Amino acid sequence: MPTGYMIPPPPTIAANATVAAHTDSATLTVADAGKIHTNTGSSGTVTLTLPKASDAAGCSLRAQVTAAQIVHFLPVTGEAIFLGGDGVATKYLAIAGTIGNFCDIYSDGVQWLVTKYSGVVTKEA
Repeated sequence: MPTGYMIPPPPTIAANATVAAHTDSATLTVADAGKIHTNTGSSGTVTLTLPKASDAAGCSLRAQVTAAQIVHFLPVTGEAIFLGGDGVATKYLAIAGTIGNFCDIYSDGVQWLVTKYSGVVTKEA
């Protein structure tokens, strides 16, 4: 079998999942998995610090832009978020501040992987 496949596919965030609004930066826990995290009411960039990938193995999270401000996913020190086959340790993933942009990430137990997104999503260099 060719490499690059995730079998079984990672869990997808449901359209009717619980919504958690963040007006300021926050540290997420495993209990926040399976939720849609928004920046409703924020007046600046919101950084969502992720739990350790090993603690969140098998979990997915979504960040959805609902206020025209940037949202960051930030892994713990030494971990990476992979986008387009590349990840840089301890660097954030940025979701552009356009209402409607979103990004789904999944923990395979070692690192975080972007599994779906809409709009402009970039990695910190």
